Amino acid sequence: MNFCSFGSDFQKNGYTPVDNVFLEGYLPAADATDVKVYLYGLHLAYLGDLPDNSIEHIAFSLRLSEERVIAAFRYWEDQGIVSISKTHPVHIVYGSVRQPITPVIKYNAREYSTFVEEMARLFPDTVLHPNEINAYLEALRTYKMDINAMLMIVKYCMDYRGVASTPYILAVADNWARQGITTEAEVTEHIEELECSSDDIRSIFKALNMRSLPSIEDRQLYLKWTKEYGFQMDAILTAARFCKRRGGMHKLEQVIEELRKAGVTTAQEVDAFAKSKESARKLAEDIVSGIGSFYANVDVVVETYILPWLSKGFEDDALRAIAKYCFLRNVRTLDGVNDIVERFYHLGFLTAERIESFIARQMSIDAQIKEVLSAANVTANVTNRDREFYRTFAEVWGFPQQTILLAAARAAGKAFPMSEINRTLALLKERGIRDAEEAESFLNALSQPSAKSAAPRDDYQKQTYTKEQLDSVFVNPGEIDLDKLDF
Repeated sequence: MNFCSFGSDFQKNGYTPVDNVFLEGYLPAADATDVKVYLYGLHLAYLGDLPDNSIEHIAFSLRLSEERVIAAFRYWEDQGIVSISKTHPVHIVYGSVRQPITPVIKYNAREYSTFVEEMARLFPDTVLHPNEINAYLEALRTYKMDINAMLMIVKYCMDYRGVASTPYILAVADNWARQGITTEAEVTEHIEELECSSDDIRSIFKALNMRSLPSIEDRQLYLKWTKEYGFQMDAILTAARFCKRRGGMHKLEQVIEELRKAGVTTAQEVDAFAKSKESARKLAEDIVSGIGSFYANVDVVVETYILPWLSKGFEDDALRAIAKYCFLRNVRTLDGVNDIVERFYHLGFLTAERIESFIARQMSIDAQIKEVLSAANVTANVTNRDREFYRTFAEVWGFPQQTILLAAARAAGKAFPMSEINRTLALLKERGIRDAEEAESFLNALSQPSAKSAAPRDDYQKQTYTKEQLDSVFVNPGEIDLDKLDF
């Protein structure tokens, strides 16, 4: 016998049909694995008498255990759309989703009959699905909520929304139950609080430049801000003005949460905090444009880079100066700017004055390097390698600019002019020559051939050595103890 099969009321249409009632009434509330098992079993039921129509095949195909497959079908049996046989092997019969086998509501019918009748009155134009009734009863049991309390929540949602779906009503009930609002008296008091907030919420909407009507969720947010967080109305309005045309109540909720984490509660503190955030946003925009880049979300730039930089003590204008410096150095990303910021921080340069002075000095040095490159007939832009060479020439070896220019002129036309400048200056350093005039005299004399070297010599004394004599002189470099050598 097949593991899955159709009941007499299930029509075969040449494909595996899935009723819209299942998709709308059953699927949204079900676990994803349970849905997979139901649909795959439905497919097997359609195929009919085939070897693959077995629980083993479902488990293998869906990568599930057989126990999990049976658990899924038990869920659908509870929903009334399949039945599980008591035989062995187990047999699953699919029923119509439009006429569940039994609307299995495991509650005392007499206890909840009044609730079901009242729900029918609240939905005169809609026939509630057994699953929906079951969901309400499950919520009553889970939250230990009064029947009248649930009915009041349903009516309140419908009065506000006109047409309120079961998932929406249950979401509101869940939110209220988590706040401890489960009795008729507590629901009545909470609704009165929500209604009393109408004028204040309208003021908030006006500050946000919103023209829509407040929802229940908006009223819930207001009560959370005032009762739970302790914000006064003037503080909320101050925050709202900074969120004007920038996301409505959702954005204001984010701002309020941020203010709460920062310990900011009064209107004056909110104003100062908001202005500092606006200043940080403006600074972020200046820095991004300053390096010739673009970021769609400046708020992320503020959180990730600007606030950490400001927390280190940098002035706003100091960061703008760093952005200018990065642009000149062809740094085009914020990660690259962050590396430069860290270097300035370790140098202790946190003010615009110090950084501008540093940049001016670097610009002056680059101009001197450019002069050296020009003397060597090099037309390329100044690179970091050039800067390192020049720092060695000027700061480490102590050569004046004129001497460096003299070496550069002698390197003009060479294949690797910078290497030639290195060799020339190293030779001068070895002789202790740094003055430009003295260096020129030395180099000129060095370049002129001497009289003795003009004629070839043939009076060299020749000597022949045996292998033993050579071996006694030349040793393997690896055998030399460098610590014992006297340089």
